[in-house]
Amino acid sequence: MNAQQLSMADLPRMFLGFDRMQNDFLNHGLDTSYPRYNVIKVGETGYLIELAVPGWDKKDLEISLHKNVLTIKGTRKQTTSDTEVYLHKGLSGKCFTKTFTVGEYIELDNACMERGLLCIHLEERIPEANQPKYVTIN
Repeated sequence: MNAQQLSMADLPRMFLGFDRMQNDFLNHGLDTSYPRYNVIKVGETGYLIELAVPGWDKKDLEISLHKNVLTIKGTRKQTTSDTEVYLHKGLSGKCFTKTFTVGEYIELDNACMERGLLCIHLEERIPEANQPKYVTIN
């Protein structure tokens, strides 16, 4: 069987124990909704997620990493004054929840706000016991 003939139905036969990953992939869908974001690979083991959150205060944002799910929440809807009349409103400021499924050894390092971007730094740290072992051939 060549690679062009493989389908998702072949995965359970070829990759035992990966059924949860297959279900996550098929049910997750691509989320391109608010807020917009970038995912950047940094070096060998680092990642940076940038979320566009112009006008948000740090106190109204919540970041958590639990059981391989990174969750970012905008917890308080931004309000406007009754005296403000928008001719165009392109920045919604609505509450949001954005989730990312991350690898088993991904750790949340830190987060900061820069130029309207929420920057979340992640690092993959594989425990020594789970790293590959090499031997010298005698």
